[in-house]
Amino acid sequence: MRMQRKKRVWSGVILFCTLFFLLSIGKRGFIQQARVRIERYRIQKEIEALKKKKEALEAEKKALDDPEVIEKMAREKYGMAKKNEKVYRVIPKENP
Repeated sequence: MRMQRKKRVWSGVILFCTLFFLLSIGKRGFIQQARVRIERYRIQKEIEALKKKKEALEAEKKALDDPEVIEKMAREKYGMAKKNEKVYRVIPKENP
């Protein structure tokens, strides 16, 4: 009677370990599913960041159709000036 109980307990332990092993390892296992969830979350965050960057670039592209914006950029970024216009640049003094 006692031997049968031990066999039953051991059979249950082995069955549990086998099921746990099969469920936790493999393509559909818990570990793999957790990895997939983490990767999906990371990709979703990357997509959101790229969408925001795309919106900013589209706004900048639209602004570049405005002649005033183009002129401002030419003046500030490239130091350009209109005919007969003088450009003064302030050079910061170096600290000794």
